Amino acid sequence: MARKREFSKPKGPSINLGPFSDVVTSLVIMFMLTIPFLVESGIYISRSLPARLNLPTPQQPQKSDIKVNIHMKADGTILLNEEPVDPAILPDLIPKLLARSIKKQALLSADEEVIYENVISMIDLLKEKGASDVLIMKRVKKQ
Repeated sequence: MARKREFSKPKGPSINLGPFSDVVTSLVIMFMLTIPFLVESGIYISRSLPARLNLPTPQQPQKSDIKVNIHMKADGTILLNEEPVDPAILPDLIPKLLARSIKKQALLSADEEVIYENVISMIDLLKEKGASDVLIMKRVKKQ
């Protein structure tokens, strides 16, 4: 008679999969709850009615990258886009230039001898007239 061999399972530590399945289940639930927030947070823009119906739209002034470039000289003259301008009409010119600008940025530079209060008042004027950003530059003197 032949003897039957019996194989026994090796005795050793076994892996408990209970906590692992709990963590995986909680992660799946968390991802299922957060995905709608990620998808719905986009900005959706619908075309305007005249564009959908191919109707003519009213012409708006062309916007370009015109900047308001102001330089304050030590003798009191103000250069607007490299041309001298009367300080009395400057508050009327700034909004017109900013209305045609895309970024509505203003560049401001001044000579070293210009009084600090005058520079600050020019920054205030630019912000008051609609400049989104006032960039302060330092001009290098040409030799």
